[in-house]
This record gives sequence, C-alpha cells and structure tokens, in this order.
Amino acid sequence: MAFFLLRPAKPSSHPRFLSTLPQLTPQESQLLDDLYSLLQSHHTPTPLPTPLPPSFTIPSLSASLSRLSPTPLPPHLPALVIRRSSLPRHLPSIPFPPTLSFFNWYLSSVPTPPPSPSPDPFLALLDLSAKLRHFHISHHLLHLMKSLRVPVPASAFHSLIRRYARARLPDDALSAFLLMPDFSVPQTPHSFSLLISALSRQRLASHAQAAFDRLRPLFPPDVVTYSSLVHAWCRAGDIPRAEAVFLDMQARSVPPNVYTYTAVIDALCRAGQLPRAQEVLRQMLDRGCPPNAATFNALLRAHVRSSRPPDQALQLHNQMRQLGVEPDVLTYNLLIDAHCRKGQRNLDAALKVLGSMAARGCAPDVHSFNPIFKCAVELGDVGAANRLYERMREAGCKPNTVTYNLLMEMFGRDQKSMDMVMKMKKEMDEGGVEPNVNTYKVLISAFCGRGNWKKAYQLLREMVEDKCWKPTVPLYEMVLGLLRRAGQLKRHGELVEKMTQRGFMAKDEVNSRTGNKAKRLFAA
Repeated sequence: MAFFLLRPAKPSSHPRFLSTLPQLTPQESQLLDDLYSLLQSHHTPTPLPTPLPPSFTIPSLSASLSRLSPTPLPPHLPALVIRRSSLPRHLPSIPFPPTLSFFNWYLSSVPTPPPSPSPDPFLALLDLSAKLRHFHISHHLLHLMKSLRVPVPASAFHSLIRRYARARLPDDALSAFLLMPDFSVPQTPHSFSLLISALSRQRLASHAQAAFDRLRPLFPPDVVTYSSLVHAWCRAGDIPRAEAVFLDMQARSVPPNVYTYTAVIDALCRAGQLPRAQEVLRQMLDRGCPPNAATFNALLRAHVRSSRPPDQALQLHNQMRQLGVEPDVLTYNLLIDAHCRKGQRNLDAALKVLGSMAARGCAPDVHSFNPIFKCAVELGDVGAANRLYERMREAGCKPNTVTYNLLMEMFGRDQKSMDMVMKMKKEMDEGGVEPNVNTYKVLISAFCGRGNWKKAYQLLREMVEDKCWKPTVPLYEMVLGLLRRAGQLKRHGELVEKMTQRGFMAKDEVNSRTGNKAKRLFAA
C-alpha cells in the first residue's frame, strides 16, 4: 500500500526482528530445522480448549523435544524457531498450538529467574499470539516478563498496537499505549506517532483523530504525527478532513513535509482528482518542498490504473528526472505495468524498461517481472517467458506464487509441456513458495485438459479438505464432469460430500448440477 512509501525510513523495532541475528553454527542450523519440522508435523490434540490457555502444552511434543535437543537450548534459538513458525502467509498453516507448547517447554528448562534474560523469545511469541488474535496470551507474556524480571522493551507494546489496529480494535490499541507506564516503558512521541500511524493504515481515521485530540496536550504533535493523521483521513477517503488537519498543522507553525504532501497527492489521485493532485504538486514546489519518488509514484499509479497511454506516464518520468528525483523500483514497475496492461501488451517496451533499471543500478524485484510474464502469457510467447525466467534467476530475484502460477498456466496450455508444469510446481515447493487458490486452479485445469482424472481429483480434494479453500463453480464442475466421464461415480460422490460438508455446495445445488447429468450418463 502507498503508506509504506510515505513514511520516513526507520530501523524497525518490530519484535519479529530480533535484537541480534547471531551467526548459527551448522549444528545449530540443523537443530533449528529439526525443531521447526517437529512443530509443523506434530499432531495437535483436538478439540482444543477455547480460549487456548497460556500454559498450554502437548506432553507428547515435550517428550519429543527433550529427545531431540539439549536443555536448555542456546539462548538465541527459541526466538528463531518461533519466528519461523510465524512466516507462513496463510494463517491455518501456522502451527500455533505446537509453537506455544514449545515455548512453555523451553521456559520450563530455564532457571528461574533467568541468569541473563533475553526478551527475544517472549517478543517473538507475543507478536505471533497477537497476529493470530490470541491477545490474552500476549498480555500474559507481558506480565510473565515483568515477574521474571525480563526487560520489557517498547517494541512489545508497538507490536500490540499494530496487531490491535490490524484486528480493527482501535480502543484496545489505545489501551495498549496507555498501559506502557505500568511496565516501566516510557511513552514517547515516537510511540504516540506509531499509534496514530497504526490506526491510519487501517482506515480508522475517526479513532486516530480521537486519540490525537486526547493525547495532544501530553505529546505536542510534530510533522510525523500530523502527516500520519492527514494520511488517516486520506485513506478513509475524507479529503476535506485531511485538508482541515493540513491547515491546522500550518496554523500551529508545523510546516508540512514531503510525506504530508505526498499523502494528499496520493489521496487525490485515488479519488480520480488528477488536476487537483497536480495543483498540490505545484504548491509543494512553490513552497520549496522537493518531491520524492513516492510523490511521482502516486501520480504514475493513477495514470496507469486509468489506462492512460504510456506516453503520459513517460512524461511524468521525465519530469521527475528533470527535478533531480531518482526513480526507485516502484517507479520502474509502474512504467512496466503501463506497457503490459490490457490494450497495450507492448512486451518489447516493457523489456526495455527492465533493461534500463539494471543500467541505472536499480535492482528489479518480483513485481518487475510478473507483469511481463503476464503479458507473455497473454501473447502466448513461450520463448519470451523462458528467457525472462532465466534472466530473473540470473538477477537473483526469487519468484513468488504469482510467477509460478503464470508459468504453469502458460505451459499447461501446451499438451507437450506437462513436464514443465510439474517442474515449476517442484521448484515452487522446494523454494518454500506457498500455493494459493489460483495455483490449484491452474494445476487442476491442466490435468483436466489431459483427461487425468486421478490428479485432478486428488488436487481438488486437497484444496477442499486440507486447505479449506472454496473452488469456483466452473472448476469443480470440470472435475466432476471428468469423473463422470471416467465412470468414477464413487469418487464423484465422495467429492460432492466433501464440498457439501465444507458448505461450498448446497444439497439442492448438487442435485440440480450433477444429478441430471449422471442420469443422462447412465442412460447413454
């Protein structure tokens, strides 16, 4: 989102980033892998108590952990194990109950009080608990740190504030801020600014304004806090309120900076008010506030999304160069997107932009390559896609789920390229790239196109049963039709039953969509 481009770059105090990242020995690296694999594969007893108690343990897991590793563990490993557990994007893939059990097993092996307490394992689990909205466990960990005399850093509360805001619990985010002095953590202007910023990201503008008005006497707002509040109203789509805050900061002799102006320009662009955005840019220049790449990126994004000709985007690019603003990776990505969008599909021009990035020392990322892959897929240019994939690997850029989905879709269209589809899927699995709904759609469609009902059935069942993802109507009709034609009525019935159990298909829908077709099949 745009906000990440509007803030000044600061070293992150997020607890996922450990206070230090030690160099692991080969033995420690292997132990880390083994511990995480054990958490990932261990069976979690069901049903789980609700809510999950902070002292939750799985006795069989604790026994396995004791056999696997020395006790106590090296002090830096527990946080790394917990941090790795929090990495999957899809929340059901996070082994939280085993991870909580692991933490309690680790804690039981540490002398009380700890001789040299490290907050890292506590912070890692606190953030993971809050990420999964087990806020009662996060608060338990704060009190546990206090009782064990483990130092509680400000980052613990910053994490809680962010997670409460993301869960759309603004009152709890404010309460976490107010709780800081109880744990001897000073409330600073930076923490206050972070509270306003966290609320603004989630479009909780009225709550951000209320917190701002309540705490302003204690923490005189600076340009960063004001900019966050302007951005909050911009993200909420209330440009008049954003302008009111903008005027208030000027009246209080807090001059707006590039981030304030950029927030307003971005909001106007998203509202389709490009002429007004250009006017704010002129005011910005007249007042001696030089724009940055994010300012022009907001304007570029508006041009690209409105499907304007690429020439206009190139004019903006030239303007920023004339003003001495160096394009960043997002600037180039937007230019690439302008050439690859529907109605343009200028593969050569997009590749030329990609080449100019490298020439200017701007390393491309996966979002630089994906629009070009999509363009190649739409044009059916397999050779260009293969060359681009090699170029991506040479640049050391790791493909993501979208990249693999596009490549598998392209190879899946060619009856002779199923080996390449499976090669891409294998690379995806080995690289730890998580599949999504579209991954299954591409693979199932490829197998259905080749009449391979076994693989299509297996993948759709995995999608429904293991991932709990709802397939589209055309997708499951394709598989059910293939099963009927293959005479696999038992598997057909099993799949329909799984779909209805998950609530993905109603009984009436099953009868109307599949019953008559099956009858016609038997009659034939």
